[in-house]
Amino acid sequence: MAKELTVNGPDNVMQMHDDATYRNTIARMFKSGFFEAFSKVHPVVPALIFVPVLAWSLWTSWQSIGVLTLGMVAAGGLFWTITEYVLHRWLFHIAPTNLVSRIIYVYLHGIHHHYPDDHYRLVMVPIISVPLAVGFWFLFAAVLPPTLVAGAFAGMVGGYLAYDYCHYATHHIKIPRSGWARPLAAILRGQRKRHLMHHFGDHDKGFGVSTGFWDHVFGTVDPNLAGSKASSSTPPQKAA
Repeated sequence: MAKELTVNGPDNVMQMHDDATYRNTIARMFKSGFFEAFSKVHPVVPALIFVPVLAWSLWTSWQSIGVLTLGMVAAGGLFWTITEYVLHRWLFHIAPTNLVSRIIYVYLHGIHHHYPDDHYRLVMVPIISVPLAVGFWFLFAAVLPPTLVAGAFAGMVGGYLAYDYCHYATHHIKIPRSGWARPLAAILRGQRKRHLMHHFGDHDKGFGVSTGFWDHVFGTVDPNLAGSKASSSTPPQKAA
């Protein structure tokens, strides 16, 4: 777990070299304690907010369309995976070519690349996830028949939670070694290998976190992935 505290105000963050990586370190994004509080989140928070939403959506859908809920949940989950890929590739990794785009990159996602072990910034903060959820609910309501909205939304919420906790596990959960956990260990090992290549290899490859499917579709699989021995302990620490 990250132990040190680096006090980095906005000015320092904006001047940070794009390839600078600080291991075992917690970042400070804002000088203001008020704004700083909204930039951090305990990993249990997404579950506290969205598991009740997921349960309500599933119940509502089942009351309306019964077993067809399963198909809508699957469709919503698939929709989340492409949403995850698109957000990560084209928004989170927006090219920092000017002041505005650099602010968007650093504060939305770049801080995580600079401080990959900061456990307060491994799941999405509610100030972003809640408005996104509301926006997608209204999107589904606009394009789907009313009876299908809750099921699709449940799938998307479930996909989002899987993404958040896959990401947290990739950075902070030890891969189980027990025989009964081999299938889970294989999944975690593949996710960790792919995601750490994205962090410490080519930032323009490996945008999928919960799944690498869309990387194959869009040709962003890291060509070095197959032969890599990446693990949570291997990436070298760059000079701060």
